[in-house]
Amino acid sequence: MSDVRERVGEEEWTLRIELAAAYQVFALLGWTHLIHTHITVKSGENQFLINPLGFLWDEITASSLVTVDGDGQILEHGSTQSSINPAGFKIHSAIHTSVREMEWVMHIHVADVMAVASLKQGLIPGLSIYSMDIGGISYHDFEHATSEDSDVCDRMIADLGPVNKVLLLRNHGAITVGDSVHETFYLTYQLIEACRVQLLTLSATETDSDYSIVPEAIVEETYRIVQAKYTGEEFGKLEWEAIRRKMESEQGLTYQQ
Repeated sequence: MSDVRERVGEEEWTLRIELAAAYQVFALLGWTHLIHTHITVKSGENQFLINPLGFLWDEITASSLVTVDGDGQILEHGSTQSSINPAGFKIHSAIHTSVREMEWVMHIHVADVMAVASLKQGLIPGLSIYSMDIGGISYHDFEHATSEDSDVCDRMIADLGPVNKVLLLRNHGAITVGDSVHETFYLTYQLIEACRVQLLTLSATETDSDYSIVPEAIVEETYRIVQAKYTGEEFGKLEWEAIRRKMESEQGLTYQQ
């Protein structure tokens, strides 16, 4: 048994495997920025898991993850004795510890998403089936997390709002939040594909009269249908299990060590 597993207990170890799987899936799908950005999960009262600083995402295992408190202080280094990116966790901590207390937070710098986030019009909800699965979209103007202005994270939380689970960061990327790994993963997947479709559409047209947009009422109805266990399971559950199987078949189970 892993020394880390013995130290953290079975409940946290299970979460570590789930989080490591998420890092491996993101790596498989090419949603990475070398060692940058993060996926985090709440692992206990004022405790959170995050990736060790300096590691590519396909290097991350259950043992190598780091346990921190809400202030980013390391409680368990894991197997690498690495530090974390304090600026990156600052954003995640703000969301985890906000009134909404989201369990999972995923942050990406995927180029297609960054491009759409930089457009003044943002994401067009009724342009594709991908965008209709996301629900409301929030926006936050660019501010670096290490800014001396202590209100940066407060403004980000205010911009996310009380309901939306997708926050487009202008000129930066996106954050998705959820109560489970499968919900948050599938929101991220649909967001990336929605952005890709939008860029393809805009590149093939000259004006907004050259493409069709689904009416808002139908977009909202479609979102409700998808959220109401359209596949017979919770939003994203079957999709997450499928991509996790693909990752394991191609990369093995070493991430669980």
